Order: sequence, then structure tokens, then C-alpha cells
Amino acid sequence: MNESDLSGSGPMVGRRRAKALPFAALLLATAFFRSTQNAVQTTIGPFGHILLKLSPSIVGFGITLAGGIGALANIWLARRLRSLRLRLVALAGLVGISFAISVVVLGSSLPTYLISAVIFGASGGLVTTVLATMASQVPGVARDRALSAYTVALSASLALGPFLESLVLRASGGSLKLAILSFLPLPLLASALLFLVVSDVRQSTEIDLAASFPAHVLKNPHLRQAIVALVLYQVPFVAITSFGALIADYSYGASISLAQLSFSTFFVVSLTTRSMLVWKPPGRRRVLVLRLAALVTLAGVLVLGFGHGLIWLMVAMAILGVPHGLVFPVSLSLVAASTSSRDLTKANALLFAITSSVSVVIPFVLGVIASYFGYREMSLLVFVPVFILAAMLFRTKVDTLV
Repeated sequence: MNESDLSGSGPMVGRRRAKALPFAALLLATAFFRSTQNAVQTTIGPFGHILLKLSPSIVGFGITLAGGIGALANIWLARRLRSLRLRLVALAGLVGISFAISVVVLGSSLPTYLISAVIFGASGGLVTTVLATMASQVPGVARDRALSAYTVALSASLALGPFLESLVLRASGGSLKLAILSFLPLPLLASALLFLVVSDVRQSTEIDLAASFPAHVLKNPHLRQAIVALVLYQVPFVAITSFGALIADYSYGASISLAQLSFSTFFVVSLTTRSMLVWKPPGRRRVLVLRLAALVTLAGVLVLGFGHGLIWLMVAMAILGVPHGLVFPVSLSLVAASTSSRDLTKANALLFAITSSVSVVIPFVLGVIASYFGYREMSLLVFVPVFILAAMLFRTKVDTLV
């Protein structure tokens, strides 16, 4: 190797590092955000019920309120994407999440509980969309590779976050306030990373919501299959994230720290499953994989509803982690494989709109059920809509080779 080779390789390495550093910072910021968001989502239920003595229906209403505000924030963002600097929106949302944590912990009352839900929902809705958009527009990184890395960062943070929270709960004697407060610095660190390292981007296209869902898109049977599969899994997943810690406490006698450990088990299995999909994609067996995931979901719901003892709690969460890892990426792949590039954005928008509406409605409904019947009965009743949706998934005749 001569001197010219060495002199040429130096600038090349420097350029690669210059491109890799902002992307790594974006992934780290994503992990900080998602672990904090998940910690609040899984802890706010027991915080309201155990510390504030709120009924399950009020807790469910607070979670529904956050989800509804988040959906409205996404609609507003979609209408104004072209005129906004995405990094500034993300910074505002991340600071808002830290502020919401401060409000709910320091206030410790029903009004501050609901106010923090509004702030948290709006902030989380903005940040989720913006980070995904920024990940798809990283300079010098292929979009598919960037989005795959983004998904792995999300899954890894979901697996690690509950484990860290369980350690805080155990060290603090089960203090829910300290558990939530321990995540307060992470959105601020994510803000610093975005501000100091990541370049700003603008959305290049504007979404016309009025023309988002033409009739021919709705006629796609594979899109309908994907919607049914995602809604099918969204019901138990929302139940777990909203009331999982309370189910563990009241139905299994587990401490909140052990409940968080069960969440970690859930997300580790999900991460492992998604990693296996990267290694061996489903190819033309996408519909078959979704049907298999539906059967596994039914089994997991039954184990969660009938099980007793910590071992069965962990088994149920591990079983439910499998479809969590399968359904989302396979559904997106099914839609992409059966939809033209011109209609793909519209199809995905419809997919997310319907599943988001389920996330808004389900917590309040489950909270009312838990108030009248109890948490174990609530867990068992989740089986009913899941079974109906699974029957729809198997009944629909589509080309399983897509």
C-alpha cells in the first residue's frame, strides 16, 4: 500500500464516521425515548390505582385520554409535516414527556394525573412519528437498513427498560414514584443528542388526509388480513401494557418489581422473534405466520387468565411475546407485498389509524370490566374478541402465498 492509498483512506473513514455518528445518536435517542414511554405506560396503571386510590375505570380513562390525544397530535402533525422542522418537534415532545413525569409524580392527585396524561399523550404521539420519519431520511444510510436498525433499537429498549425499572423498584422498596422518576433524565438526554449531533430534516411530501383511503385500497384482501391480525393482537397487548402490573399484583400476588421483570421477559421474547424474522423472513408464508400468531395469542391469553403463581405469569408473558414479535413486521410486509408503491403510504396510514383507534378505546373498556368483575376476569374476557378476530383471520380466503 502506497502513501496515496493511505492518504485517500483517511478522508473516507472520516466521512463514514461523520455519517455513522448522527445515526447512532438518533438510535440512542430513540432507545431513551421508547424505554421511558414504555416505563410510564406500564407503571401509570398501578401508580393511579395503588398510590392515588383511583378505580380501574378512571385509570383506564386516563390511559384512553393519553391515547386519544396522541392520535390527535399525529393528525395535526400529518397535516403540517411539510412546514415543520422535525428535530424541533421531537425536542419539544421529549421535553414534554419529562415535564409530564414531573407533573404526575409531584402532583399525586386526580387532576394532575389527567393533566399529565394529556401532556404525555401529545408528546409521545409527536415523538414517535417524528423519530420514525427521521430514521427513514438519514443521509448516507439506505432506508431499509436504517428502518431495520430503528426497529431493533425500539425492541432492545423495550427489553432493557422494564428490567432496569424492576431493579429500581427492588432497591427502593417498591417506590412507584422513584421508579417513574428514574426515567425522567432519559428524554432530556435524548433531546441533547438530537440537538447536538443529529441534523434537522424536513418532510419532503405532504399527506392529503382527505384522499388517504381510496376504495381500491380498502378492497385489498391482504390489507384486511393485516388489519385483522394487528387488531387481534392489539387487544391483549393494550391490556398488558395498561393493566399488566395490576394483573400481576391482584391475580398472581407478584410485586410490582416482579411484574416489571415479566414485562422484560415479554419484550426479550419479542426481540428474539423479530431477530429470527431478520435471519429467516417468512417469504410467501406471511398469512400462515399471522394465523399461527393468532393461535399463539389465544394460548397466551388463556394461560394469563387461568394461571397461578409467578412461573405461570412468566410463561404467559413469554408466550404473548412471540406474536408481539411476529404480527407487526409480518403485517407490514404483507401490506407492502400486496400494495402498489403509489398506494403503500395510504394503506399503511389506514392500518395505523384503525389499530390506533383500538388502543384508544380498549383501556377504558377494560378498566370498567376490571372495576365490576376484577382483573382475572378482565384477562379472561380478553379471550372473546381475540377468538372472534382469529376466526375472521382463518375464515377469509386469500392467496396464502403472498
